[in-house]
Amino acid sequence: MAHTFTYTTLTPAHAEAWRALRLEGARDFPLGFLVSAREAEALTVERCAEILKFGALRGVLDAGRLIGFCGYRPQRFERTRHRAEIGPFFVTASAHGTGAAQVLMDGILAEARADDIARMELTVDAENARAIAFYTRNGFQRIATLEDNVRLDGVSRTDLWMVLRLDAPNVSRK
Repeated sequence: MAHTFTYTTLTPAHAEAWRALRLEGARDFPLGFLVSAREAEALTVERCAEILKFGALRGVLDAGRLIGFCGYRPQRFERTRHRAEIGPFFVTASAHGTGAAQVLMDGILAEARADDIARMELTVDAENARAIAFYTRNGFQRIATLEDNVRLDGVSRTDLWMVLRLDAPNVSRK
C-alpha cells in the first residue's frame, strides 16, 4: 500500500484524532508515555483543542489522517535556547514499519535546524528497546541514566536521557 506522509504542526482541528492516538499510546504502549491511560481518557476533546493551540505538537499524516505525533519544545530562555526537548513520540501500531516515524523525526530535526537548535534531548524508558533503537539510528546518544524517573503503577522505572548534537561536525543530516 502506498503512503502519502505529511509532516505538520498540530492545531485545534486535530484535537479529536490526537486525543484518540494519545489514548491508544498510553493504553497500548505505557512505557512511552508519562500520562496514564486513565488520565488520557479523562482529557476531553475541548481540552485537547486548547492544548494544541500552543503549537508544541507535531504530527505525521497519511493521506490526511493523523497517524503519529511528537512534542517539540524548544527552550525559550536566552541561556538554554540552543536546546529542545522532544516527546512523547508515537506512531499508531498499524503504521509501524511504514516509514511514518522517520518522516516525523526528519520533520522535527529539520525544524530544529531551522530554529538554530544545537542539541535535541529526550528521555526514554530503559526497557523500550524499539524506541531506543530508533533514536540511536537517528544519531541520539545515551548520556545519562535516570533512576526512579517514572513510577508505572507504583513500580520505579529507569529512563535514559538521550541527546543528539545538531551542531557537531559528524552528525548525520538526513
